[in-house]
Amino acid sequence: MIPQVYFVALVFGIHIVAVNLGMALATIVPLLKRKADLTGNERLDGIARGIFRIYAATYAIAGVMGTAFTVFLLSFYPEFIGVAGNITLLPFGIAILSILIHFLAIVLYYYGWDSFPKWAHLSSGILLAITAYTIPLGFRLVFAFLNTPSGLKIDGKPYIDALGALTNPTFAPLYLKSVFGAITFGSLFISTLLAYRMVKERSEESSQLYSTSLKVAVVGTFIMLILGPWYSMSLISTPMKFNNIFRSFGWGLGGVETVDMSWLFLIKIILIVIQIYAILRLIFGSVDFKLSALATISAALTILTGEYLNMFSQYPYFLANLPIVADKIPEPWRTILGRSLSLENVSPLASDPTLFLVTALGIAILLIAIGYFIYETLFKGE
Repeated sequence: MIPQVYFVALVFGIHIVAVNLGMALATIVPLLKRKADLTGNERLDGIARGIFRIYAATYAIAGVMGTAFTVFLLSFYPEFIGVAGNITLLPFGIAILSILIHFLAIVLYYYGWDSFPKWAHLSSGILLAITAYTIPLGFRLVFAFLNTPSGLKIDGKPYIDALGALTNPTFAPLYLKSVFGAITFGSLFISTLLAYRMVKERSEESSQLYSTSLKVAVVGTFIMLILGPWYSMSLISTPMKFNNIFRSFGWGLGGVETVDMSWLFLIKIILIVIQIYAILRLIFGSVDFKLSALATISAALTILTGEYLNMFSQYPYFLANLPIVADKIPEPWRTILGRSLSLENVSPLASDPTLFLVTALGIAILLIAIGYFIYETLFKGE
């Protein structure tokens, strides 16, 4: 693979893990706050506020890495951005509008914690949770389109039909897998925070929330074990991608194989096994911070490897089914899409070795800053 792909993948991977954690925390915090308000439990209110502070930091990291991802795409693949942005304007529009509303909800929820009437604060929390799911809804519609272009219409210029996009065979399992993967990861993350907290001070609220988080993680993991195979089977509609992942195991389809990603699939399976092992040990054992951290880290890495598997398995195309659908696209769009949807069609200005060095240095500084930010948020800021 060309080096530009790895730069894009690195920042995208960090972004997507932060986004998944944010989805879960944006759901859990309003629920905890509501329970605290109904019961008058100030200790639970304090726990919810602490988790919301971590969520705000998570959103900041996701935003920074999302910006870096966008900058890399614009720098390396300007033609792809120009074409894909026009075709997928509707799902991108859903995501961007949701991001703006979500940011507003964060501000309202934070500043209204002790000052808004309870109904108003709850309303901003509901808005926070809803937009946490409509943001990935838009982006997963785009990713499903990049698997196979369901809903692609050409009327003077190409565009995506909303109904056709929703009936994409890979969309439903891909989106649901994102949702339940996020909830599972977020629940394990909270269990780890509480396990660390209970080393110093155990309370009834912490113990109950720790137990509930583990139960949610068990349910989420079970659902993921169903959604994973569903998404894999949906890739039958994208033979090249299916072959790149499964042909080495003897499960190939007719069509080409461009890159062998079976090794990454095996790594993901190993991480899932580790996650299940750790969760079962926690469910049937006592509070264990190290084991909780192992479950959380394995869940985060499972999300990361899953995204990389989804990304790399369609190399060298942005649109995995492009070789299959190309002959159905009229000229001049066949030529334009064939050129712009290639991962190897990099801007000549982005191939300078000096640029790679400067970019690598910039990413290193960014990662160090994020690492320190996480340390300050999780440990020194408690």
